[in-house]
Amino acid sequence: MENGGRSTRINRCLIERERRRHMKALFTELSTLLPRKPTKTSVPEMVDRAIAYVKELQTRMERHEGTKVELEAAYEVSKRRLIRPVVSIRDLGSNLEVNLITGLNMGFALSDFIHILQEEGADIISATCHHVGDRAIYTILSQAIYPRIGIATSSVHERLKSLIC
Repeated sequence: MENGGRSTRINRCLIERERRRHMKALFTELSTLLPRKPTKTSVPEMVDRAIAYVKELQTRMERHEGTKVELEAAYEVSKRRLIRPVVSIRDLGSNLEVNLITGLNMGFALSDFIHILQEEGADIISATCHHVGDRAIYTILSQAIYPRIGIATSSVHERLKSLIC
């Protein structure tokens, strides 16, 4: 009977030793996850630091979630305020007037408009821009390089429409 009691005691000692090794490994892993501290800390201090750090991370996360919600709301508002560009062309004989109304956040360059007009045989006479609220109004006045040939208004209109859509 003494032998049976001894083996049970040895088993309990081995189990306890393994438990302590496992706990030590867990505490070591916990200490690597915490911000560095220059001095060595005891296990209770490390647990206290871990609790404080987790609470700090939770408040940071809540703050970031609040910021995310605010940014998403601002994005939705800006999306609603997105103004679709409108282009109109007036044929004035050998001259051509192009009017463009768009939001201030247009996704194309005005130089692209001018380039298309020049490719279609127009010489730019003037270009103006006016800002009214959250809109920009551009007026480009051009003249046909060769007045006898003129400017193909429908071709210019189609190319400009394809640029803004």
